[in-house]
Amino acid sequence: MSADETPHVSILVVAYHSTAFIRQCVDGIAAAAVATPHEILMIDNGGGDTEALVRAELPQVRIVPSEGNIGFGAGNNRCAAHARAPFLLLVNPDAVPQPGAIDRLVAFARSTPDAAAWGGRSYDPSGKLDAANFLALPTPADFVLSVVSAGRLRRGGLPEDATQHGAVDVLNGGFMMVRADVWREIGGFDESFFLYSEEVDLFKRIRDKGYTVLVDPGVKVMHDAGSGDALSAGRIMFMTIGRMHYARKHYSSIGAVVAGWGIWAAALKYAVFGKVLAGLAPTKRERFAALSQAWTPIVRERQRWWYGYRTGNEGR
Repeated sequence: MSADETPHVSILVVAYHSTAFIRQCVDGIAAAAVATPHEILMIDNGGGDTEALVRAELPQVRIVPSEGNIGFGAGNNRCAAHARAPFLLLVNPDAVPQPGAIDRLVAFARSTPDAAAWGGRSYDPSGKLDAANFLALPTPADFVLSVVSAGRLRRGGLPEDATQHGAVDVLNGGFMMVRADVWREIGGFDESFFLYSEEVDLFKRIRDKGYTVLVDPGVKVMHDAGSGDALSAGRIMFMTIGRMHYARKHYSSIGAVVAGWGIWAAALKYAVFGKVLAGLAPTKRERFAALSQAWTPIVRERQRWWYGYRTGNEGR
């Protein structure tokens, strides 16, 4: 794309110590948007290592000035403020859009202009569908029911075997496209969410405006969720704080308490069962032990997450 050509889609990337992933991500974007004029904007929320690599090796990426570790939502908001296209496509640095995926997604958006946002399907490196494809806008009851339903919140999204596009509640935050005018209308991400559940909050506000959100299951992206460390204790803590922050924002005081105890009980189940199963299944001992270790702090340190993000960076 020439310097004076208006991009059809602005691709926003928030990096955090992403040197191991960013080259593959940018190469994937190029192969996914062969026919679509685009720009890539990146902000480094880490210590500057990813920005240094990008400046040296990936001149096609526009650098948005770093403000330190300001959070995923705030980082995307900064990138969006510099974007020139009518569509904003958020891509995690550990995600790789598959060939033609962005071309197909932009064409899909143009064929359904009344919608506000569009997404595809993400897969882990083994080819398994990412659970984030199936998020629903949660209710307090969902957090309680998650205690007896494999710890998952109620599943939304399209059926796993869907071949046609359809409406969903929430798009996978690692790969999602939003109309720039709708983004501006709702004010982008709520920056009080430091990490996790900010996309659920975003789509709650989009849906409250009466807009439709669509998924084309033929648009595919490979996403190494958690940058290869999906069961890290830090990731689970942030995820839990984010969920509770959403509950505190959108539910009544009673609803938030119900959600909080549902979260705690589900964590207890994982912590206990993981420890027990690690002793009973030697071939899977390492994974079950990691599961228990990741969720034990949620059980023991309830005050760290019970009130959500009180200053925007608890648990950092």
